[in-house]
Amino acid sequence: MLPVEAAGRTRYVRREDVRFVEAHGDYVRLHLPGGSHLVRIPLSRLEEHWDPHRFVRVHRSFLLHLPAVRELRSDAGGGLLAHTDAGDVPVSRRHARDLRDQLLAAATAGALDGHRAPDGDGPGSDRGRP
Repeated sequence: MLPVEAAGRTRYVRREDVRFVEAHGDYVRLHLPGGSHLVRIPLSRLEEHWDPHRFVRVHRSFLLHLPAVRELRSDAGGGLLAHTDAGDVPVSRRHARDLRDQLLAAATAGALDGHRAPDGDGPGSDRGRP
């Protein structure tokens, strides 16, 4: 949970509800399906803490929650966008191959839909083959 101050109230945002994070100087904007929240924490610090929870750097200003990606799209300028239900996230050329590899690995493991295939039973398994 991450505390978010808004209009004199403190709300708590669950990490798994965040689709992507956008840097704004010493702040980050957390993007959720129902809106966004500005929090005072540097992107690099959040990346350090959220990396084990499938948040990956896809651009110098963006972290993306892998399970939030619905599709990858090309933009008009030939760049890559990761589409989520909270908006599109630009993916730099430097991070594009790594993102595709991580999405493929997560999909193969069943991790994108919140379910993980048991060891040896997922796609590409040799179980049951001679």
